Amino acid sequence: MEATPTAIRNCPDKGYLEIDWNNGRTITYLYEDLRVLCPCADCRAHAPAKVITGKEDVKITHIELAGNYAIRLEFDDGHGTGLYTFTQMYDGEFNR
Repeated sequence: MEATPTAIRNCPDKGYLEIDWNNGRTITYLYEDLRVLCPCADCRAHAPAKVITGKEDVKITHIELAGNYAIRLEFDDGHGTGLYTFTQMYDGEFNR
């Protein structure tokens, strides 16, 4: 069974995103981790060794579904091009 979200909660007062998965599991993702581990081409493909810092206080301002396989997150620092696939999120690729 492929893991798919049943609920996505933005918790700005706590600094994290919380996802309930179809198998009953709930996973918390810190905003900072999601931002510094962004999978977009700017952050990863063109410069794989690029280290993003100074994002301790970043917030998510918008969450958008990307088809039935990912979400796109917009952050208050103006960044919003990364697609976070459900498989990557469930497998922990965005948790340090």
